[in-house]
Amino acid sequence: MPWPLESRTWYLFVVACGFSLAVPAPSYADSSTTSALLESSAQTLAQGTNPAGDRNQERFPQAAPSPEPLPPQTQPELQPTPAPETTPPPESATIQVEKIEVTGSTLFKPEQFNTITQPLVGRSVTLEELQQASDAITQLYLEKGYINSRAILVNPTNPGSVVEIRVIEGGIEQIQVQGTKRLNADYVRSRVALGISKPFSTAKLEEQLRLLRTDPLLSNVEASLRPGTGTGQSIVVVRVTETQPFNAAFTIDNYSPPAVGSERLGINASYRNLTGIGDEFFASYYRTTRGGANLYDFSYRVPLNPMNGTLQIRTAINDNKVIQEPFDIFDIQGESQLYELSYRQPLVRTLRHEFALSLGFTIQNGQTFTFAGPTPFGFGPDQDGNSRTRVIKFAQDYLRRDAQGAWLFRSLFSLGIDALDATKNVDPIPDGQFFSWLGQVQRVQRLSSNNLLIAQGEIQLTPDGLLPAQQFVIGGGQSVRGYRQNVRAADNGVRFAIESQITLEKNASGNPTLQLAPFFNLGYVWNIPDNPNNIPRQKFLAGIGVGVLWELIPRLNLRLDYGLPLVELDDRGNNAQDDGFYFNLGYQL
Repeated sequence: MPWPLESRTWYLFVVACGFSLAVPAPSYADSSTTSALLESSAQTLAQGTNPAGDRNQERFPQAAPSPEPLPPQTQPELQPTPAPETTPPPESATIQVEKIEVTGSTLFKPEQFNTITQPLVGRSVTLEELQQASDAITQLYLEKGYINSRAILVNPTNPGSVVEIRVIEGGIEQIQVQGTKRLNADYVRSRVALGISKPFSTAKLEEQLRLLRTDPLLSNVEASLRPGTGTGQSIVVVRVTETQPFNAAFTIDNYSPPAVGSERLGINASYRNLTGIGDEFFASYYRTTRGGANLYDFSYRVPLNPMNGTLQIRTAINDNKVIQEPFDIFDIQGESQLYELSYRQPLVRTLRHEFALSLGFTIQNGQTFTFAGPTPFGFGPDQDGNSRTRVIKFAQDYLRRDAQGAWLFRSLFSLGIDALDATKNVDPIPDGQFFSWLGQVQRVQRLSSNNLLIAQGEIQLTPDGLLPAQQFVIGGGQSVRGYRQNVRAADNGVRFAIESQITLEKNASGNPTLQLAPFFNLGYVWNIPDNPNNIPRQKFLAGIGVGVLWELIPRLNLRLDYGLPLVELDDRGNNAQDDGFYFNLGYQL
């Protein structure tokens, strides 16, 4: 039979205070700090731990495109469709021209042809001169990239004072796809078709082909034009090479909270183009080396249209146990489950710009336990330690690339609703009914061929007290370095980081193999005024340090970071993270 709520809470408080007196612990200042650490450890379980290492990123429904500089422009594969051969008119043939009409053009206005046609009006001209005028109009189209558009003379030998030059604006009658194996050819064809316009422009098609080259399903894309069956018609032939569908990576790092074990092993695996329509299945598993945390994450995503509108289904299951001394005697455990359905639709998608909207619905459950059975920590969870949220998410992301870098802006509005047994409390106790906004900005700037600057900022604002799983978190190897993972969490928060990656060595392909990365980062969190949950008084963190990125052998990468904390915390522990040391070793199959 579970203990009453009051009995369990008081018992844990008394034991925590007694333990602080009985066990020497220089890093923990007093009994209140020890009690705060105990509750922090429990909140770590309630929050769950993100395999990516940054829990704020996890709340976005779907990933945004990577902010990378524009890829180098390759030589265009498209060549003009050969013009039909014409028999040169005899030089002696002349015609009196009173007016020249240019018909069939939707691209140019009539007055734009005047510089070509007006010199011939009102005098007797040869058919060769009229043909030269027609060729000049064709050249206007060619210079604009409309390579299969033509201007022709209509019955130039018929007597009369009005001469017609007819423009046949080119089009594409067919898109042929070659080289596909498992991938449905319509996947490629529908995306190439986005670059087909009337009249046909090579610039638009080449832009779409360059965008298609960034698709992870394809390792190479080439295209050419062939004459079609009709006048002004062409056939686009696209040749593609598919990438390896299976990808896997093994990692070991210390991006996990020390309460459950800071060092962890992980495996990430994905299978692209599972059914031939460009879909993908992803799975990951992380386990701390001391067995304090097990994290399972599965997702399936499928593109629904040529603009890469993507439907995603995701589930994440975590079970954790506090193994950090001296709190391991309480047998604090936690479990959480996340189920999410989301849809992301780009409204603008080019090589330079991408703007997308996302809509998602997330069900998240969490529960904490001690040796006494189901146990709540702090204000918010029910008497059995349950925290349940049902969240409607509306996200926006905008990517802007240029030759020297890229901007990425992300925004997320989260609305917790009273549905499906969500946690409900009286104000001001945090529960599942809330509203919050999370914003992120990132700039990647190529300072030189050997120096890449990365600047990031994020902020969360809310008028409501939040349950732990919805709070803004700072601290750790991918957040504010110099402090342990998730060292601070609150309703609101800001974070800023800047890092310069300086290349010291490159391989034969010109890719960096050894980089030095000095960095500076800071963060600040705060609760709303009436949130009954207390957070440590030291809410501001800042750290400065340097990292090393080293490709030991092909596909085996090591990252080492040392962050010097600029604010000394009262509740600092004795883990390597508290000393500012972080590592990540990963091998890509």
